[in-house]
Amino acid sequence: MGMKNQHAAGGGKEMLVEKAEVPALECRSSIPSQRGIPLIDNDITYPRGGSEGVAGGAGCLVGTSRIPRSIQLDWEYYQFILAFSILAGGGASLLITPAMGSVAHWFFERRGLASGIAFTGGGAGGVLFPLMMQSLLPRLGWAWSVRILGFILLILCSISVAFCQSRVPPRNGPHTTWRDTLPDLRIFLDGTGAMSMTTAALFLVDLAYLVPMTYIPSYYLDRQGLPGDKTLSGDAAFAYQLLAITNGSSCFGRYVAGALGDRFGRYNTLIVSLFFCLASVAGFWLPDVLAPQFNSIALLILFTILFGFVSGSNVSLTPICLGQLCQIQDYGKYYATCYTVCSFGCLISIPIAGSLLDATGAVGKRGYWGAVVYTAGSYLAALLCVIWVRLRMKGWNWRVKW
Repeated sequence: MGMKNQHAAGGGKEMLVEKAEVPALECRSSIPSQRGIPLIDNDITYPRGGSEGVAGGAGCLVGTSRIPRSIQLDWEYYQFILAFSILAGGGASLLITPAMGSVAHWFFERRGLASGIAFTGGGAGGVLFPLMMQSLLPRLGWAWSVRILGFILLILCSISVAFCQSRVPPRNGPHTTWRDTLPDLRIFLDGTGAMSMTTAALFLVDLAYLVPMTYIPSYYLDRQGLPGDKTLSGDAAFAYQLLAITNGSSCFGRYVAGALGDRFGRYNTLIVSLFFCLASVAGFWLPDVLAPQFNSIALLILFTILFGFVSGSNVSLTPICLGQLCQIQDYGKYYATCYTVCSFGCLISIPIAGSLLDATGAVGKRGYWGAVVYTAGSYLAALLCVIWVRLRMKGWNWRVKW
């Protein structure tokens, strides 16, 4: 996909920390970037082995996927794919789905706030891990830096598993089988189109969200004419600090979006949030790309702060909207089915953006205009899909909380 994509191999909510021209093993590092109202009045205890069992196995996958790569001295490319893509990606998916289902089980009226608090952990990780690796790599090298990361993740996942509990039993009770946990495409045939259009909206959100979260560091390097092999120190180090700023702002955005969703309606809040995501990309990032004589980074910093805040809803609020389309016993299946489709958006988003970077033929920051327009267009299409669902389900009365 060209030289520009060397800065964007992370492709997620945590970012790649690159290294200079020293032996590859020691310098490459990839970090795959209150109280509520219970739904059941009586205290009921269900056997272990539901969401906590899945989450426990997933935690082991996530933590241990980092460790083998730090132990081996000889490596092949497929081993990075195995560790970071298959083990870490599969483990993270198996971890977050039962965790979000558990939050939905225990909260109803304040589910948005509870989910917002839960999802601030992802933003906090997006702040701490890139900065941690940026500090550790020059001192300890690749092997020990990844060992430390792996053990930290293993400890954090173990703690999360201890708190992940189910409250509502499966719909089929003791007769539930593994087939009942699989995504079910029949839920899209609900007669209203709400689930289909919501899934399409979230698919488009993932197409858009990953582009700034991946390319902000490389955009800063190309904008300032800085070499990509000096990102652990000096002026170029600010490229990855921008990513930490974005994730730090996102922590507050995830919390606020959840709280506002409980007060004004989850879809209503998501519509406003997506509008501001579109406005931040089209009103701040695109002008910075297209203004050749604008050398100040003030507009870029303002964009990272604003986008980080308003895009918090892309993470914390979108799963809660799904909860309004189903009963609580079906929430896990709806969530899994929706995000199985959305995962393909995560898969193709960065390759599409990288192809647009090469297709523009421009150098420096102007080479990013195609990727920025693609991001804005995806947010616009997602906004229209969510508006359609809101009008389809509740009509034109915007005072209705939904």
